[in-house]
Amino acid sequence: MYKHSKSLINELFSFNSKSHQSNIKRTIMISFFAVLVGIISGLGAVAFRYMIAFFHNLFFLKTISFQYDSAANFISSYGWTVIFVPVVGMIIVNFLTENFAPEARGHGVPEVMSAVYENGGKIRPIVSIIKSFASAISIGSGGSVGREGPIVQIGASFGSSLGQIFKLKPRETIILVAAGVAGGIAATFNAPIGGVTFAIELILPEFSILTFLPLIISSTVATYIASLFLGLAPAFVIPTYHFVSPYEFIFYIALGFLSAFVAILYIKTLYGMEDFFEKIKINPYLKGIIGSLILGIIGYVLYRFFGHYYIFGVGYSFITDTLLNKNTTLIVVFVLIFLKIIANSLTLGAGGSGGIFAPSLFMGIGSGAVIGIIVNNLFPGIVAPVSAYALVGMAAVVAGTTSASLTAIVMTFEMTRNYEIMLPLMLAVGISHFTTRLLYKENIYTKKLVRRGIHVQSDKLVSIFKLTEVKEVINPNIIYVTKDMLVNEALVLMTVNDLAVLPVIDGNEVLGVVKYTDLFNFYDTDADKPILDLIIDLDIIISPKNDTVEAMEKMGNNKVGLLVVKDNDKILGITTRNKIIKKYFEKRKRLLD
Repeated sequence: MYKHSKSLINELFSFNSKSHQSNIKRTIMISFFAVLVGIISGLGAVAFRYMIAFFHNLFFLKTISFQYDSAANFISSYGWTVIFVPVVGMIIVNFLTENFAPEARGHGVPEVMSAVYENGGKIRPIVSIIKSFASAISIGSGGSVGREGPIVQIGASFGSSLGQIFKLKPRETIILVAAGVAGGIAATFNAPIGGVTFAIELILPEFSILTFLPLIISSTVATYIASLFLGLAPAFVIPTYHFVSPYEFIFYIALGFLSAFVAILYIKTLYGMEDFFEKIKINPYLKGIIGSLILGIIGYVLYRFFGHYYIFGVGYSFITDTLLNKNTTLIVVFVLIFLKIIANSLTLGAGGSGGIFAPSLFMGIGSGAVIGIIVNNLFPGIVAPVSAYALVGMAAVVAGTTSASLTAIVMTFEMTRNYEIMLPLMLAVGISHFTTRLLYKENIYTKKLVRRGIHVQSDKLVSIFKLTEVKEVINPNIIYVTKDMLVNEALVLMTVNDLAVLPVIDGNEVLGVVKYTDLFNFYDTDADKPILDLIIDLDIIISPKNDTVEAMEKMGNNKVGLLVVKDNDKILGITTRNKIIKKYFEKRKRLLD
């Protein structure tokens, strides 16, 4: 009866709700909503960019203007007192988040993922409003964060609001949330395909053609709306790239490993900084002042030494200059990688608001430039320019940081429109992603959720089982036998409770199982003997922190229908195959009702 458990799981994973025709009709309806989501996402991306420009000009240049070129260098007239500009911005941001929407802190995408996996896609509308202002002020006053996180929350929040207003099923609301994410990313980076892949890889818990269409529509509409105001030019312009020598693959492989190292360092530093500020038991406003003051000092020191603030804001000026081969000093680029990691971690750890995608681009550009500068000095004339390595590094670090490798590849192409770089880029991205996940399990988004006890899936083929932990399906009322129990006593216990197998427990030790059939065969001759010789030595212990896929696999391997749940030396109860399957259908029903 157990050999079919694997096919049973696979059957349950492939879920079909109602009829195919019904799904198509519902998808058409959701797609109409996706048009509205795309419009709002596109307009939101444009409005947010103007908001950043307004606050940047107000804070640094003391002017009222919505015009600002984020790729251009700027110099403030404040002199050394520019170090206090991030402080002023942080105080305002902390006021907004403390009083109106604590969810608006941080980098945004994990909050959307949490809403999808924990709350049926429901997001409070005020979150997008506060997130927009908080992030625009944070970036405009020098906070070292990106602008994609707020845009994601704007689009996702509107999609969620539509789902709630029209009382859509959780699954349909989640699709609209993902459509908002796709539209926001597409409009921000002028990358419609990248917006879709981002939503698929990071937001949607399942993927099919029926979930795909609304994402395409939203992304297309949002990109078009944004292009009416911002134009159709790619996000970054680079010189024409040509693959020079096959020997370069060696250098791109090295870049893949370096990108993985940078990605891991970034994730650890970000959450280490968050922990550091969390442990400081002082007023949140004072935490923000301390973190932003350090940020301001770093920016001013960079200006004094290199003539530019570099780590203030999104950082597109550094990215653009490097892609145009203007940053070729090794020590400067090398130092800026680590300073950007510190600056972004300080901003978010101290309570700032903004994304991590653009900082990842910055660090990736720097990582690639380091390799590019070195190989151009060692092998001049036979390798591509620094900008080529910078471009590959940009995608590789994003892949390592976010685990969204397909998004990194597609968006890099869309943002640069350069096809020649794709071969080395895919190689470096693959190495970076694999190495990062080999050495560090979580990406920068899921790490935040895991710290809250929320586990999200990365495998789109596995849904509810992978998201359900064993602790959710524990039965604390254990029926078991001891090694000294007699055969007839054990048989009576199993008959009364209609059980075919029971665990054998001695104190806190799980010795294995006994089966009804084995006991019955010995009943006529050995009914008054202990069951000791009939114990089957099986590993039926599982941790409450394991997911139910692992539990089902363990049951299948041992050909039993139950496991003993044990946390360290304490037995918490048992879990059974039937209880796990029941929990699956309960969770799936909540998504559809």
